[in-house]
Amino acid sequence: MKKRNLAVVVLGTAVFGMFANTMPASAAAAEAPAFVQYEGEWPAPGNEVANIIYDTDIADDVDDAGALAMLHSYAEEGRANILATLCNSTCIYGASCLEAINIYYGRPDIPVGTYKGDAVLTPDSYYYCKPVTMKYETTLRDGADARDAVEVYREVLSAQPDNSVTIVSVGFLSNLTALLNSEPDEYSDLDGVELMRQKVKLVCCMGGNFQDFDTAEFNFMCDPASAQLVADKCPAPIVYTGGEIGSKLGTGSRRYEMELDNPVRISYDVYLTDETGEGTRPSWDLTAVMYAVEGLGDYWTLERGNVTVFDDGKDAFEKNEETGARAFLVEKMDPADVTARLDEVMLAAKKNNPNGKDVSFMDNCNCRISYAGGDRNWGNWNGNDMNFANAPGATMEFTFTGTSLDLYGGKGPDQGKFTVEIDGQQVAEVDTYDAVEEITCCIYSLRDLEPGEHTFKLTILEDKNPESSDTFVRIDGVKLVK
Repeated sequence: MKKRNLAVVVLGTAVFGMFANTMPASAAAAEAPAFVQYEGEWPAPGNEVANIIYDTDIADDVDDAGALAMLHSYAEEGRANILATLCNSTCIYGASCLEAINIYYGRPDIPVGTYKGDAVLTPDSYYYCKPVTMKYETTLRDGADARDAVEVYREVLSAQPDNSVTIVSVGFLSNLTALLNSEPDEYSDLDGVELMRQKVKLVCCMGGNFQDFDTAEFNFMCDPASAQLVADKCPAPIVYTGGEIGSKLGTGSRRYEMELDNPVRISYDVYLTDETGEGTRPSWDLTAVMYAVEGLGDYWTLERGNVTVFDDGKDAFEKNEETGARAFLVEKMDPADVTARLDEVMLAAKKNNPNGKDVSFMDNCNCRISYAGGDRNWGNWNGNDMNFANAPGATMEFTFTGTSLDLYGGKGPDQGKFTVEIDGQQVAEVDTYDAVEEITCCIYSLRDLEPGEHTFKLTILEDKNPESSDTFVRIDGVKLVK
């Protein structure tokens, strides 16, 4: 099931008065939390350039990509500085997709990080992140190459002026939880709470349901413990853009006005056409970015108070206009007019990569790739669009023109070893065994080849890791750079 499809029940705006000071029945038995309070001047986005750290669960839904395009558009206007882009899910291609979009829009130096914790947060939601990673210029082969998001958070925050950073969190609150729990390190003598207190002026969080307190929103529901901790512990003011806000705003229909090679356009094409057949997608994450940069404008009003998140991901709100450190957006403008503005900003971001590398991708079924059998022929793996074999001596071979390649395939407890030959010379022996299965990831890379034509050959070995139960090798495709 797609992101948030079951999580949000949209009611009319008239219900706000009914729920503004109400907690669900489950709250009655809960001990009242010690709410964080805020007595300073409430942040007012839109009055100055926004210094943004974008923390996203890119992969689960396509609005994450659209929101990043908006940030690049605002950066072009001089209304935002993108300090870092972070992935808060365990999708193996999330961080590399972020980097590909940053490079396309001309900002290759934006730091990229990813969640490195123990929780399993939608690891198989590849959708568009995998093709964007494989078909666009990146330095990250996949998320395994990315830095820990907490390290990036601490390094970036420590270098910023006090009270200057806006964190836009559109997804799970896993990274923010890890940041709040972090200890002093080489970047700062402050722990996570104090570092945020000193550097962060606002957290804009796409999460929660502030129209129907009996229904949990997706981001809170998938990782309620993190949503709870951030609501209870974050020292900076938080403005929530609840699921009810973005669900009425369907963007994506104007993506055909983007450049043909735009990775955000392709992301929408893959997600909507291949997965849903829809022409648009709700704009949950886009509204969070829009508020963080433009502020309330004529789009929304604000309800300020205290927020409680429960173990099942449901939330509650208690109005407190004087010292409440949490708030949520309330619809004001006609949704059609807000949608038009979102599309306008997203489409304004333009390609800016004049010195980009020439990247191409060969799918596993590309006719230029030759597979030969051993005891059995290569086949299609478990219904997935991947070729596999486990016969010692089975080969995969192709000729290409370029200076580097990344080979994508699978790792797991039944995976084997293979040798790599380039132009007839063996250059590597690769073991794809892993105790935890990774359906697809980068399994081998080769860099700094001499320009020109080369022949690649892979041969499955009889020898295997002692821990492996078989000698399977799975192939997803090959990324080539001239």
